[in-house]
Formats: sequence, structure tokens, C-alpha cells
Amino acid sequence: MFQTSIRKLLLSVAMIASSSAALAAPVTYYGMDQNPGSVVPVGGNAATARSNFLAGLTSVGNENFSSFANNQSAPLTLSFPGSSGNLSATLSAIGGTVIATSSNPVGQFSTSPSMHLDAGFGSTLSIDFLLNPISAFGFYGTDISDSGGDLVVSLTDTLNNVTSFNIIQNAGGVNNGNVLFWGFIDTGATYTKVSIRNTSSSDRFGFDDMVIGDRGQINQVPEPSGLLLLGTALAGLCSLKRRKSA
Repeated sequence: MFQTSIRKLLLSVAMIASSSAALAAPVTYYGMDQNPGSVVPVGGNAATARSNFLAGLTSVGNENFSSFANNQSAPLTLSFPGSSGNLSATLSAIGGTVIATSSNPVGQFSTSPSMHLDAGFGSTLSIDFLLNPISAFGFYGTDISDSGGDLVVSLTDTLNNVTSFNIIQNAGGVNNGNVLFWGFIDTGATYTKVSIRNTSSSDRFGFDDMVIGDRGQINQVPEPSGLLLLGTALAGLCSLKRRKSA
């Protein structure tokens, strides 16, 4: 009887663990500061979101685009340290232009001196990780959605499932010169592409301090609730058996 109860318990825990894995989703980080004066405010919303994001990772690299020539156009080949070798990425533009620049079009600025990407009018940033799927991604954006449009980030996983996030909604001139941070960490799925687009063809924005990581660089893993449940239930069954034996 006791062995039968154990078998039933193990089956139940397996089903719960399977269900939890199926419902897993990226953990996202977001913060925005309006009109910060062309700097990332220390202790502000964007900086705090980035700090929380980085706290979940270890030994990741940061791309601030300072190694590219001024006004160099996409596509750009990027390289980051991974847990077992370098992670490569290709950043390209769809429907517009993207350049690495040291200039600051109205409202944009470099969050890490002295270069950033200028995503021109109608541009979609497409970043491919086909050779090295990733589990974490983050960036600073500046002067987003000040003249129309929403900012949408879409993640494509290794099974070609696409998950989209509407990060910031059109707020007109309120967001002139703003700075935001957005990122995600996922301990389940891995991703081969990240696309970032503004839904307005009359808006442009800055993109800087891009960070990526693979699964081996995630240092904060959610509590294994299925195993905790198993341990609690086993303890209860063992206690029950001892009472019956007595």
C-alpha cells in the first residue's frame, strides 16, 4: 500500500512539473525615465531595471557599438562571451536604415559613450542568433515613441514560436528624449531571433548597451516547486507510515 502511494505521488509530481514547464515564460525587466537630459539617471527607473536584469546573469558581455566606424550601416556582426565560448549575432535592418553613430539626432543619445545605433524612420532591428540560441537579452533605448507608434519586441524561439511584447505605447511628445531599459531572462526556452520595431514610420530611436546571455550564464533559477512538493509529500507519507507502525 505504501509503495502504491509513492508511485501515485511520483506520477502526480511529474505531471505538475510537466505542466509548469509548458506554462514557463520569459521573466521581463522594464523601466523608463522621461526627459532625463541625455543621461541615464543614476538610481532611476531604467538603471534599476538593468541592474535587476544583470543580477540574474553572470559573465555576460555588453555591446556599446564603440568598435564600429562612425555612420557604419547595418548589417553588423556582433560577438559576446558565452558560458562555453563566444556567442555570435547578426544585427540587420528591415524597412529602413540602422547606423552606428556618435551624433545625437533630436532626443537620442548614447547611454554608454560615445556610440549607439540610430534606428531610422520605419526601421525594424532584427538580431539573429541562429548559431548560438540565447536565453537572455536586454538593451537601453532612447527617444522612443515621442512622435507616434508603439515599440514592439518579438522573440522567436528554437521551435519558431513567436512571443511579442508591447513595451511602450504611443504617448506623443511626452516621451521626447526618454530612456528605457527592457530585457528578459528565460530558463526554459532558447531564442534564435529578437526583432524590435516602432509601429510608426515617422519615429526613430536610439539603441545601446545590448546584453545577451545563454542558459549557462543564468545564475538565478526559479524554485524547483515540483521537487519541493515531492519532498513535503514524501515526508508526510513517511510520518504516516511511522504512526501506523507504532
